[in-house]
Amino acid sequence: MKQFLLFNFCLLLGLTTHWAYAQQVVSGQVTSADDQTPLPGVNVLEEGTTNGTITDLNGEYRVTLTTDNPQLVFSFIGFAQQTVAVNGQSTIDVAMASDTRQLSEVVVTAAGIEANKRELGYSIQNVDAEEIVQSRETNFVSALSGKVAGVQVTSSAGTPGAAAQIRIRGNKSVQGSNAPLFVIDGIPIDNSTYNTADSPEDDVANLGSGGVTNSNRAIDINPEDVESLTVLKGPAATVLYGIRAANGAVVITTKKGARNTKPKISYDFGYTIDQVNKLPDLQTTYAQGAVVDGVPTFQAAMNGFSTSTSWGPRIDGLRYADEESRWDPYGLIVPATDPRATSRVARAYNNAEDFFQTGSNATHNISVSGGTAATNYFFSIGRLDQTGIMPNSFFDRTSFRATTSTEIFKNFDVTFSANYINSGGKRLQNGSNTSGVMLGLLRTTPSFDNSAGYLFEDGTQRAYRGGSIYDNPYFTVNKNFTTDDVNRVIGYSQLSYDALPWLNFTYRLGVDTYSDERLFRNDVNSSSVQAGQAINQTINSKDINSDFLMTITKDISETIGLNFTLGHNYYSKDVAINRIDGQGLASPGFFNMASATSVNVAEGVTRRKLYGVFGTVTLSVADQLFVNLSGRNDWSSTLPKANNSFFYPATSVGWDFTQTFDIDNPIFSYGKLRASWGQVGNDAPFAVTNSGFAQSRVRDGWTLPQGVIFPALGLNAFNPDGLLGNDQLKAETTTTMEFGADLQFFNGRIGLDVTYFDATTTDAILNIDIPSASGWQQRAVNSAELRNYGIEAALTANIISTGNFNYDATLNFTHIRNKVEKLAEGIPFITIDPFGTQRIAEGEPFGIFYGTRFLRDDQGRVVINPANGLPFEDPNEGIVGNPNPDFLLGFRNTFTWKGLKLSFLLDIRQGGDVYNGTKGVLNNFGVGAETLDRNEQVVFDGVLGQVQDDGTIVATEQPNTIEVVKGGTDGGTNYYQNYGFVNLTELTIEDGSWIRMRDLSLNYKLPTQWLESSPFRDINVGFIARNLFLFTDYTGIDPETNLTGASSNVIGYDYFNNPNTKSYGVSVGLTF
Repeated sequence: MKQFLLFNFCLLLGLTTHWAYAQQVVSGQVTSADDQTPLPGVNVLEEGTTNGTITDLNGEYRVTLTTDNPQLVFSFIGFAQQTVAVNGQSTIDVAMASDTRQLSEVVVTAAGIEANKRELGYSIQNVDAEEIVQSRETNFVSALSGKVAGVQVTSSAGTPGAAAQIRIRGNKSVQGSNAPLFVIDGIPIDNSTYNTADSPEDDVANLGSGGVTNSNRAIDINPEDVESLTVLKGPAATVLYGIRAANGAVVITTKKGARNTKPKISYDFGYTIDQVNKLPDLQTTYAQGAVVDGVPTFQAAMNGFSTSTSWGPRIDGLRYADEESRWDPYGLIVPATDPRATSRVARAYNNAEDFFQTGSNATHNISVSGGTAATNYFFSIGRLDQTGIMPNSFFDRTSFRATTSTEIFKNFDVTFSANYINSGGKRLQNGSNTSGVMLGLLRTTPSFDNSAGYLFEDGTQRAYRGGSIYDNPYFTVNKNFTTDDVNRVIGYSQLSYDALPWLNFTYRLGVDTYSDERLFRNDVNSSSVQAGQAINQTINSKDINSDFLMTITKDISETIGLNFTLGHNYYSKDVAINRIDGQGLASPGFFNMASATSVNVAEGVTRRKLYGVFGTVTLSVADQLFVNLSGRNDWSSTLPKANNSFFYPATSVGWDFTQTFDIDNPIFSYGKLRASWGQVGNDAPFAVTNSGFAQSRVRDGWTLPQGVIFPALGLNAFNPDGLLGNDQLKAETTTTMEFGADLQFFNGRIGLDVTYFDATTTDAILNIDIPSASGWQQRAVNSAELRNYGIEAALTANIISTGNFNYDATLNFTHIRNKVEKLAEGIPFITIDPFGTQRIAEGEPFGIFYGTRFLRDDQGRVVINPANGLPFEDPNEGIVGNPNPDFLLGFRNTFTWKGLKLSFLLDIRQGGDVYNGTKGVLNNFGVGAETLDRNEQVVFDGVLGQVQDDGTIVATEQPNTIEVVKGGTDGGTNYYQNYGFVNLTELTIEDGSWIRMRDLSLNYKLPTQWLESSPFRDINVGFIARNLFLFTDYTGIDPETNLTGASSNVIGYDYFNNPNTKSYGVSVGLTF
């Protein structure tokens, strides 16, 4: 790989030459041609470069030119763009004519095809590169939060390198991927998230309930390299990408430099400090123990107990004795009535608050760009160092990128690009995992100090339960971490030939390959694996993509224009995952496989190929009606031969009715109506058409957490892998209708882009249970149907524009509804989460929460048990929550005054329930803040019930008047322990609505005249912040969390997840 990189960089450098130019300064004034008033804020750009300025309060500008034969481009909202040749002039005054109808924004659509946004008949949305950079997110996906209508982003956690999930217009597949395609410069890239045997208590292919928060591979993208970003939402926009874009596409164009420009060197630095933004509230009043014979009793390891709960006495009623204890540096704790008690009151600890540290995030980026008459180039180096809020956690990323394009001969351009990324770090365990940091931390009783040491001299673990039933969080962060090291190359070569003024041929070959090496550790004396365990996992992935395109752009007549593209695509993906599991380590801290008493090896290889041909034709009629027809046919290797070919079409219409009716009104400036219809396919997962076998394994729950994995005792065994092959499978199909309008008012100062869409997925692939007598448990079938529909709106406004002061605002609104129309015959629902509470059920929204709840009568009144005064539990489970939000709102506000710029994004989510399993367990354990009311006498609102002879419960009309002590007088009457380990599902469901300051930046650009005698072209300094404040009624950590990560279809799951962060810091940008 290093030789490959060296070769490419040498090649790129060899093609690049540097040119020196004489500097020329041009100044002038820009006015309105309508009334001759000065125009402040006009963009003045040297054509073909990024060199430019904006006009001041008096409409005046001054710019230093960098090219030979320069031209200046003047652009401003509501005015026609003008290009003026300098021709040696030192003063150029320009009068700009108003023209709000010419929306000449060029965007990159599917297959890398550039198009005028005005001519599109479907919805797309751009995100300014500056917005992405200013958020200072480690994960590129997280930087899109709140910035695009129809898009929902969920960060897994605030831990370094954590994955982020992205969905465009909801979930369209039941068990397949719902993630969009990521494309860089026309090359689709991998954005997978692979788990590492998530926790030692889980199967290898589990649902992600524990383990560490791994990265999605889009985290390897350096935001500083991005020039522009476009989100393609529906099939009419993505059809040319084929099945890989069944869920939409995020199309990224990177910086490439410009021809005829002298070298420009840029350096950007950002530094933030990170802090926990939200934690569950815990009680620090009551000690470890239980209620014994009606009396709260102190029970801890120091007095011979291993009680997990904190239902003991008040801590201020306990004293230290003059006796040493290995469990507490201050001595043995005893009741105040104990003869050994001294006057020293026992200490109470807030273990959660004391555990976290201040993290940091530092980024350095340097780039060189420019070009000659025939060549342009861009080189960049980026470095990110993130230290976590949890001790001993970090993530770093180093990126080298080089791109050059040269005209070998007239009309024939060759482009080379190579991006090498090294990323990885140290990751900590979370979730349903007795070695999870948050599980051990939050369950710890407030009468025990975790930080007083996690190991005894004999090497055994010091934890609050007396052994290692739950790991001390300091033991976990120092002993049970996972390291990963990713080496990745993304590169492409492109040939482009303009055979005729109206005919272009383009060939593009791209590769995305990486190796991901991981070491998962569970040290000796860990709660999960007492004997110790090490898992070495290596993931090798290689994607190859080839595109050939022929494009015709020609006016057929004076009123009809034609744009036609015909293309071929080849795509292959190879993934090899090797896993070595060693158990029974020779000594603590030594994770060499040679020291393990038992070693098991597993290998897995997936291969996939896809061939596609596609075409698209757009007719422009009188520059006001734009009609598009597109289609693609794919041949997929994951489907049976009889069904591996499938075609999907799309059509769209855009009508600029202001042109048709010659509307020239300062109030209503521009209007376009659009409509589209399209289909897109989604093929089957790998190896579901054939039956397979897997190495046998025997598990015995807690006594054998890893089970017996063959080969064992010299024997080997295989059994059916559980999924019976189906050679009749066919592709899933999503059909979408879309209607929308692009409107502008007040000479373009207000713009509205609104869209209604309705998407239905049919023949969705679903694994259904089959009789076990077959030897298999499930079979994949085409049976499910889902519907997503909703409204997206993007509102832009230049609210104030006076002199040097401007106030611009952008509002992105998303309202999506979904419904599972059907699953399969005899299957009303399937469970998708680790604990059986989230379902995909017929007739219900995607991912509803389903579980235990209070028993209610026909009037909705809770039925109370007359025997103990506590509510009855309904013997029938039911729907208790919906994780899908009512709406999402992103509100960007930007204020500029001279060189000062303030920008902030408010992110609002209304609705969307979250499963707070953490709260249920903390209340059961008596450490949740809610349990402070344990001694209060309460009367639960409801009516009394009667238990019939057959066991059924019937509600009466008698109101409940029974007073109960909420904490109970024994385990059977404790409200918080009466309904199981995690409590009733109903009590764990909470509203996940929020209002947050997603990001904020305050930047100052030094005046150009200050830099005239310096080597700098520009200097920017700023203050930056992220998640600066959060308002939510959710009682857990930040409700933007998801235990099962980015690759799962589970939504809104919080079970001892690692917390999120808030950040603030500084940035500096220099241009030479």
